[in-house]
Amino acid sequence: MPGFLLRTCLLLAVEAGAALLLSEAGAPWIPVLLAVFVIGSAVPHGTQAEFTARFLVALTAVGVARLGATVREQYGEPAEPLAAGAGLAALLLLQSVILLRLSRGASRR
Repeated sequence: MPGFLLRTCLLLAVEAGAALLLSEAGAPWIPVLLAVFVIGSAVPHGTQAEFTARFLVALTAVGVARLGATVREQYGEPAEPLAAGAGLAALLLLQSVILLRLSRGASRR
């Protein structure tokens, strides 16, 4: 379980930083999302994760960062960012389930 918590906290910190950077006007979004993708694919290191699982974790990390920036941009506007918030919550849940499964698989070896 400590491996799961460490992986999740690391990924959440990277995603929060990326969402903060992406919510600014004129932010260079390609390098930020590329960095999130690279870190997201490296997070399952030490597990038996193959290409598909690493790609899925990295892709959800990019989605969380982008939706997080969208939610942050829409915060305080008259239109409620309910759809983006629901999508963000769904991606975070999916990411947590994937990381938990990968982390539990690594502890069984």
